[in-house]
Amino acid sequence: MTTAPWRVTRRAALALGVAAALLPGLTACTSSTGYTTPKALCDRTVDPDVLKPLLPGGEKIEAEQQATGKPETSNCVVSVDGSRALTVVEYRDQNYFDVQTDLEKTSADRDPRPSGTGNAAITDDAYVSLSPCAKRGSKSNYVLRVTLSIPLDQARKKRSQLEKFATAFQPEGLRAMGCSK
Repeated sequence: MTTAPWRVTRRAALALGVAAALLPGLTACTSSTGYTTPKALCDRTVDPDVLKPLLPGGEKIEAEQQATGKPETSNCVVSVDGSRALTVVEYRDQNYFDVQTDLEKTSADRDPRPSGTGNAAITDDAYVSLSPCAKRGSKSNYVLRVTLSIPLDQARKKRSQLEKFATAFQPEGLRAMGCSK
């Protein structure tokens, strides 16, 4: 009868020992970055300080411009260690629409709310804005959509950082898409 408590204690000690050995490795994987946050994504200048909070820890970051076959569309996928972390999609020459109303119809489950930056809204995992592309004509508009590729419970915590990144990115996107000087 005295052996049963010893076995439980031995198993518990073994489990604690394994957990203690793994903990530093798990912590390092989730919080360390072996990469330098870039100053450009797919030929767009970005502020590394507003980009960094959106990216997970890892060793290697890549930004890939995916071909769309259309000059009025840009699709940039940002990956860390081969896993998608962020997607920036831009459209120009678009018709006007109310972003908040559209997101209420298509993403109501993601809590769309107006952004303080004009015709723009933020959801739990995406920021969408529509701005005039006056350089291309009075009926042309530029749409920016930045989407986080992380679980929603994590993305909800990053809403303000996502909005900050997207509003900082927007002027560069407008310029690169031929909508402003």
